[in-house]
Amino acid sequence: MDRRTFLKAASSFALLLPLTGKKAFAQSYEPYPGPFLLCIHAGGGWDTTMSFDPKPPYEDEKGEKIINNTYTTTETFGPFSYAPIQYHLTANNPATPWLHDPRTFLINNDRPSMLLINGVDTQTNAHPVGEQVVWSGHVGRDYPSLAALLAIKASRDFEKIPCAYFANNGGYVRTLGRVPLSQVNSAARIRELANQERLPAVNETLNLFSEQTSRRIQQANEKRIQQLSQELRLPESTAALGHYDKAMLTRHGLAPLIDPVAGGLPATAVTSVSRRSQLAGTTSATAIDTELQQVQMALHGFNTGTMASASITLGGFDSHSNNDNVQRPRMGYLLILLDYILEEARRLGLLDRLTLVVGSEFSRTPTYNNNNLGKDHWNTTSYLLFGPHIRGDRVLGATTRNQYPEYINPQNPSQLLPKDAGGIALRPSHVHHALRRALGLAEFNVPYEFLEGDIQLF
Repeated sequence: MDRRTFLKAASSFALLLPLTGKKAFAQSYEPYPGPFLLCIHAGGGWDTTMSFDPKPPYEDEKGEKIINNTYTTTETFGPFSYAPIQYHLTANNPATPWLHDPRTFLINNDRPSMLLINGVDTQTNAHPVGEQVVWSGHVGRDYPSLAALLAIKASRDFEKIPCAYFANNGGYVRTLGRVPLSQVNSAARIRELANQERLPAVNETLNLFSEQTSRRIQQANEKRIQQLSQELRLPESTAALGHYDKAMLTRHGLAPLIDPVAGGLPATAVTSVSRRSQLAGTTSATAIDTELQQVQMALHGFNTGTMASASITLGGFDSHSNNDNVQRPRMGYLLILLDYILEEARRLGLLDRLTLVVGSEFSRTPTYNNNNLGKDHWNTTSYLLFGPHIRGDRVLGATTRNQYPEYINPQNPSQLLPKDAGGIALRPSHVHHALRRALGLAEFNVPYEFLEGDIQLF
């Protein structure tokens, strides 16, 4: 394999392997069987009162209506309360295509599998800090994201995983250099990286070598790596060989993703998931194609054992102006994305090994700002969780009518308890304690400990 191909593969996947001792190398891997983790970040700060933490408007002491201008009552489905609003392509125009709504999402997606956690206090209204604490459980910059922790453990226990941690741009994905972070935003890039012998400028299917010749080259390369691993003595040399071997493993390990991913999404992906045909032929039919392709890559990466965790961001939630008309379409797209994840995971047989976590760095203020249209940053947020070790069909935590966090009983988190009676505010660290336990990551509680204790959320 020439130097140019190696450098291209290595740079594309930001190989950050630590120096290792002398070992035998081989360009093959044992498929990673799970558990898997998919984190979906609603970038910008979602308005939780527009979905599953609804707040009917009321008048304050000055006689001013606060919280929202969109609805006056709430509705329930099982244990979940939700805002009784439709998410349309143009929020204030029901004649435009319907995207989704909270009730339809609950009906479609096996309600008993969902755990909703409301009133989580991030203690910040700054985007970077909120992202960090929501996805690592801590405000310290020396804490990896939860998805990174799972990738670190998976890479250690299953020595060769082509791209253990997959992420797109955005959100908090810090790894501290302990595991490679693979950032491939385009499905077409998968094909380029996995098969660099093709001639895309001439013909998508034309390769430099025949399949038999390519196989002989690969076998000769593997033999040469094995030989060098026995001959090299200097730590720098064996480490460099390890980097090269990992780069080639990454390249060849992506091959199982070519057919299911690089061909693109089905033409009906959005419309079939949203249960509506009105989107066909509109701009909304392709509005989240990039994010749909990214979660498709992640799910097929899990299914082929080439990935362990993924962090995907759907942005556009920062609504300092025109809050209601910004939030409703973005929430509609988010629910479409979650529909697709749950349906595809079910089709691939991943639901018993996949944990899905949905969150945002904070929410929006309980009052509209000076122009009476936008909402600014507010320190509370919510989590939606699905997974085999997460007991669903429940709501934990709450907020007051003016959106301050309620206090919960640390001995029984399903109960609210006044602060002066021993109640505590939910923090992201409480959620991360429970997620680490569910994913088998409790070993990281010592090097990356939390200030708050474990209160057994699930």
